[in-house]
Amino acid sequence: MSSLNLTPNPTVMIIEAGVFLANFFVVKKLLLEPYLGVSAKRKELTEGNQSQAEHLEIENQKAIQRIQSQLNTVADETRSLRDSTIQKAKVERDSLVHVASDEAARTIESMRKELSAELASERSRIPTLVDQLTREFVAKIVPA
Repeated sequence: MSSLNLTPNPTVMIIEAGVFLANFFVVKKLLLEPYLGVSAKRKELTEGNQSQAEHLEIENQKAIQRIQSQLNTVADETRSLRDSTIQKAKVERDSLVHVASDEAARTIESMRKELSAELASERSRIPTLVDQLTREFVAKIVPA
């Protein structure tokens, strides 16, 4: 029958420890270190990209605020320029309307005076015309 030998064999243990250590260093150098390096680089790039994205997002927000501020300033300046231009145009329009109104009033008054003078002239001719027409009428009706 076979027996179970439970006494340690130091030579076998040393050989197995040597094989274990050799395998440990081979696995460490060929698998573990490259994997850890790639994993660390990936983590660094991912976190770096995330922090860079956060930084860019903050810069974008600042740029948006700056642009919005400039747009508001330009809108205010444009509004004030438009209002002043409209005000100048209204003043000029009022001036032109006033000048045209005065000129029209003078022209109307001049025409009125001219028409009054012509009317007076024509009215002064009425008695002469009436006398002439009466003579012609009488001459035609009453034979001479």
